[in-house]
Amino acid sequence: MVMKNKKWLLSAVAGIVVALGIGTAFVSSYNSSEVKGNGELEELHPLEMKKFMKEDGTGFVMYSFEESKRDVYMNEVEKALKEQGVDGKELDSNDPQYDGSKNQTDYGLTQNAETLAAYKDGELKQQIKLSDYDPSQLETELSHFIETSKELYFEE
Repeated sequence: MVMKNKKWLLSAVAGIVVALGIGTAFVSSYNSSEVKGNGELEELHPLEMKKFMKEDGTGFVMYSFEESKRDVYMNEVEKALKEQGVDGKELDSNDPQYDGSKNQTDYGLTQNAETLAAYKDGELKQQIKLSDYDPSQLETELSHFIETSKELYFEE
């Protein structure tokens, strides 16, 4: 009888330790991954962006307007995101699902067109206008913007 109780007790303790370990790993990875990543810029359809901004709204968002400059800007933003170890989202006003009678605020964004912005809980914290910089300076400026935003808004 004593042996059965010891086995049960050991099993219960082991189960609790495993549960606590998984719970701790989940909580710490959730908190620490708030704006971390591999430098990916995820293109979201307008309603996906609206949902992201409503449910989370924390991270870096690029708002594209001019189709002719989009690829260049996306490339530079992705390089800077990768350098800083974070991911971002992108809304393209030329997306077929983007309603031309609406504007970016209808999809949860308050930033200007052709910008990369930092949001915290759906609130615009700061933005950088991509067209303000020469292509040779853009990656450096974006990297600095992302690094500064991380320090100001995302690191606890």
